[in-house]
Amino acid sequence: METENIFPDMGNLCLDDQFEALLYKKLMNKKGSPKRRLKKYYKDKYKKTGVIPAPLLLVKQGIMEGRKCSGRPRSIDGEVKKRFVEMVKASCDHTDTRFIFVTRRARTIKNYHKWLENDFMKKISLRGIRRLVKHENLYQYLEKPDFDEETQEQYYFDPEPVFDLIQVDGCIFQYFKIRDHDGKWRKPQVIEFFDTGSRYMFVLDAYFSESSLNSIDLFNQFLLSTPFPKKTIRIRPDNAKGFLNLKHCFNAVNLKYSMPEGFYLKPNFARVRAPKDKAHLESSHRSLHNFEARIIKIFEKRIVKVEPGIIYKNKKPEKIAVTFLDINLAQLRSNGIIQEYQREHNFSKHYYSEKGKIAPYVPNETIQSFLSQEKLICFTSAQVKEFIKYGYDKKKAVVTKEKKIRFDNQEYYVAVGAGNFSRNKSTTVYISCLDDKLLIFEFKEDGLLIGEALCQKSSSESCDKKSTFALEANEVELITQFLTQQGMEIDQMLLIEKHHEGLTLNTTKEIYKNNKNKYKAYLQQLHNPAEIKGIVLFNAFLIDCERHQRKSAKVATFAHYEG
Repeated sequence: METENIFPDMGNLCLDDQFEALLYKKLMNKKGSPKRRLKKYYKDKYKKTGVIPAPLLLVKQGIMEGRKCSGRPRSIDGEVKKRFVEMVKASCDHTDTRFIFVTRRARTIKNYHKWLENDFMKKISLRGIRRLVKHENLYQYLEKPDFDEETQEQYYFDPEPVFDLIQVDGCIFQYFKIRDHDGKWRKPQVIEFFDTGSRYMFVLDAYFSESSLNSIDLFNQFLLSTPFPKKTIRIRPDNAKGFLNLKHCFNAVNLKYSMPEGFYLKPNFARVRAPKDKAHLESSHRSLHNFEARIIKIFEKRIVKVEPGIIYKNKKPEKIAVTFLDINLAQLRSNGIIQEYQREHNFSKHYYSEKGKIAPYVPNETIQSFLSQEKLICFTSAQVKEFIKYGYDKKKAVVTKEKKIRFDNQEYYVAVGAGNFSRNKSTTVYISCLDDKLLIFEFKEDGLLIGEALCQKSSSESCDKKSTFALEANEVELITQFLTQQGMEIDQMLLIEKHHEGLTLNTTKEIYKNNKNKYKAYLQQLHNPAEIKGIVLFNAFLIDCERHQRKSAKVATFAHYEG
């Protein structure tokens, strides 16, 4: 079993290998004819010119194309869509007068397509209609029997190879409650990553909700704790709102670390209200509920009271006893009982159904047997720490051509990634607000992090959310922190402008060191309040910055002339 701890650096590859890697990233989410046409186009262009085409170089920055950002109109307009859905639903109901009843055998998409063209007297895209059927989940109406009698067919799930499909979901404890950070009684829940082929449980941890931040936190644990084979791995989270945020993370991981014929995370989300899409994981929750009694036994000295509660089985209410434990989430985690359940599951023998036959399984043995034959890659904490930024709630916002964002009655200025936004028009984005700054994302369901914006003045009311996890400060924040320690009152907008002109933390320290005595002399001459002194010092620092930049530009010009 070979393990690689470091991903190949694109800059160290030869030109041909760079072209192949960038072409792979460009095409990794495409299929069929578009993929073949693009592949031939870029290969012919590279063979003819010997230069990597510019669109492939933009892949390094995460700039992709797609129908949503191409400016093309929708193939099916709202009126046609509404009428088509109405037709399909009415045509399988004897009592619905909005459309004639159509027998199941005759409910073909081509028939509805022809009826729509006759109604609207215009050409309508057949491919668009097929996409609409899938998007609106209309197959259940197209396949609905003509009469109520239905024949029940026995079936089983097709087996999945090991590490082909990872299921992700949460499970709320039923039989006990603990205290949250506000001291209120709440039922905790666990979130887990589960391999379908081997039934191996990669990670399991306790939270109070399936929030975006919690799902990203567990995803980071999954990346750090698991060696990955060089293959396409489908990940199937539940369709809850918190898990949908993982799309951003999957895209960021693939863009950075996916290579041709290698590691690739393919999003494969479960359908809405379709528990069978995660049947293997759902069935494992029964043993988790049985394990709750052992948790209560461990904390029996912390039992406060027992009250009646209700759970639903097969939509029928059932009365149960709910135990109240005077512990918090940190105590539940630190006890190790959750990890004990995970180890027992992975190292114990289970009996599962494969192709309709019951067979014994030990999840750890199955997955280790597979991994021993594969070349593996491992992530480090430095590689995954930035993904936590994708875990905060996102809101729609606009970046003006002046690189400003107006949010919650505050002005924010783009400090990082200003080059990603247009100088001629406003750019629509998603933002996450925390710690008096905004994280800026592409306006896509899987959009990447493309910048950060800082508030003109720090305010406790500017953002409701404070970061639960320590985020790495950007360079403007580091410069602000350094100058504030020297007693300066910072104008954030002016400092960001200087940063865009090339001011770095090292340059800041150099300028301050060279003019330190002058700043001390200013302070001795001033008898104003501390805030006024800070403003004067910062203005003096800005003047010294301009002098330093002019001097550097002059030296660079002479050096270029002599060369």
